[in-house]
Amino acid sequence: MRFVRYGANVLATVLIGLGLSRWIDSLPYEFPRLPASIAFVMRALGVDTIRNADDIETIGLLVIVAFSMIVAALLVWLANIALRHRHTSA
Repeated sequence: MRFVRYGANVLATVLIGLGLSRWIDSLPYEFPRLPASIAFVMRALGVDTIRNADDIETIGLLVIVAFSMIVAALLVWLANIALRHRHTSA
């Protein structure tokens, strides 16, 4: 039973996270600080940002996906707490 619950939590986290990242990516505005921050880190690490300009967009998308997964994991965790509290109080 524990494996089913963990599997459902992982599946819910991935589905919510990917849905959230797709929604954020489809928004009509840009995040100017995100590419600027990535370019700053790349320059600090000695990576040529002109030759690797396409990498900035890819890394930005990966940052959005990672952040969305973290938010989704927090939502699933809070839902588990709410369900556990509701189950014990009933």
